Amino acid sequence: MNIIHVHHRSQHHASTSGYGRLVDYLESKVVVGRVKFPFRIAKILAGFYAQSKGNYNVGSVLKSIELYHLLRKAKGQKNVVHFLNGERDVRHLSFLKRKFPNTYFCATFHKPPAILKKTIRDVSALKKLDGAIVVGANQEEFIKEWLQLEKVVYIPHGVDTSFFKPAETNSKHKTLLFVGQHLRDFDAFNYCIPKIAKRVTDLKVNVIVHPAYVKKIELNKSVTVFSDVNDTRLLGFYQDASLLFLPLVDVTACNSILEALACGLPIVTTNIGGNVAYLEGTEALLVLGTDNNSYVDSVVHLLQESEKLAGMRTASRAKAKDYSWEHVAATIKEFYNTLN
Repeated sequence: MNIIHVHHRSQHHASTSGYGRLVDYLESKVVVGRVKFPFRIAKILAGFYAQSKGNYNVGSVLKSIELYHLLRKAKGQKNVVHFLNGERDVRHLSFLKRKFPNTYFCATFHKPPAILKKTIRDVSALKKLDGAIVVGANQEEFIKEWLQLEKVVYIPHGVDTSFFKPAETNSKHKTLLFVGQHLRDFDAFNYCIPKIAKRVTDLKVNVIVHPAYVKKIELNKSVTVFSDVNDTRLLGFYQDASLLFLPLVDVTACNSILEALACGLPIVTTNIGGNVAYLEGTEALLVLGTDNNSYVDSVVHLLQESEKLAGMRTASRAKAKDYSWEHVAATIKEFYNTLN
């Protein structure tokens, strides 16, 4: 069986993060759009495609051409094509399935159901898939009904547990960490931090966000904002924190939560979307998103309970091993074998 991954990488992900890391753990051909084709013509072609079927741009055109050439070379063989981001690049499946009948197509979906329904209004292209992977338990039944697909499976997002790991010492100094911007609840964060700071002396809060989101953080003497942080420095922030404080408005899988788990970090976040499944057995505190005062009480309580934090650190790291890329990749490969 030949495996072909149609790659996509979000610019805000660190090089050690993101779903694209799957290609490092499975032997495959990787489609990235590196073909000899005039960019100007590709741009014109991209303009003909409706975005209501999912994101399809110049890069998508080039990937489609590259994919076609790869399938021609492997014609007659069993192939599995996996679109690593089902929200983009998926087109031409009717044509490709007629041309290459031994090829099966699947995609992984990352967005919560509410966002998928809003951003992809025409699912005719996606309904041609032979199967789908979801990274959030809250997506599974929705995707089955939305796309009328039988083969939909929840396989958690992976994390690099070799790179993201606890520090050798566990000396923590009342330091909270907030990482990322996608679907983060900035209003809850800005409400909670001043109230926590009033109850916790010498509180330190490190915030890591894309430069475009810095303005969403209300600064005070406890808060320091960092942008354009490299991988090594990001790891250091995880290792130096007492806990991850991450209010969310919705979620399927969250890289920041997975990385925090791998670094043995206690977590206070929102009881929403995929969080419940990902954090089962970790002792993480899940708070209703409408109850900001419970966020405050949870964080203050934990910062005062060193033994509790120590137990949570152990539980977080243990849970992260379930999400190692080695384990996730093996499960995904098993799913490929069902696509026939």
